[in-house]
Amino acid sequence: MGLRNILSRRRKAAEPSAAVPAGKSAELEAAWAELRQTVDEFKVTSFRACSRTGRSWAEDPEAVRQIAATIARIVKDTADGPKGNPAR
Repeated sequence: MGLRNILSRRRKAAEPSAAVPAGKSAELEAAWAELRQTVDEFKVTSFRACSRTGRSWAEDPEAVRQIAATIARIVKDTADGPKGNPAR
């Protein structure tokens, strides 16, 4: 298996698939829109995510929203400075 095959597999794995049930597709699209907005707002250039269950996180609206929330929380906490550490 060449490098090109590996890269194309990763790209396909990170994209939502067309096999998502019709009722969930609108919710999934909304979750992806939230993630794109968060990434643009905080100028995130890249991130990695994985699932503990073995299912693709990219097809789970709640997981996509949690990633967006985690990015926002990390950026906010970093901007606010360290928490719970006494000033030296």
